[in-house]
Amino acid sequence: MTPSFELHGSYTYWISRLASLMRESFNHALKGADVSWPQWMTLNCLYHQQAHTPAQIAECLGIDRSAITRLLDRLAEKNLILRVHDDGDRRSVQVTLTELGVSQMAAIDAAAREHQNSFLSHLPATEVRAFKGNLQKLLRAGGVDTTSLWRSLD
Repeated sequence: MTPSFELHGSYTYWISRLASLMRESFNHALKGADVSWPQWMTLNCLYHQQAHTPAQIAECLGIDRSAITRLLDRLAEKNLILRVHDDGDRRSVQVTLTELGVSQMAAIDAAAREHQNSFLSHLPATEVRAFKGNLQKLLRAGGVDTTSLWRSLD
């Protein structure tokens, strides 16, 4: 008989738990900016010029394209982004940050860095580097190559 596999023996459970904890904590830090975690990710892709269209944003975030429209609607309502339709092809949409979006992202980026460091500060620098390397290996095993995307944490 094969022994049972308990929940608390699952790395997936613990990784999910850590991700939820970090997201909730960051959402709390973002309350003053009136932005949620998914909205911040979207703004961040635009701010760092990793995406310019809804499809590119979905790719950047690693989410389904159907979720992007609602995110962009909320960000447009907050005057943080602007959608520009191509005159020749109305289906073609470019997404840019407004001046308010750019100015808000500078402060939010600082809060994001501080939030991440509040968790990573519990590890010595050598363990942070090892943690990053191990995450990259596990993501690569799942078909996600972070080599060209992941900036140095040091």
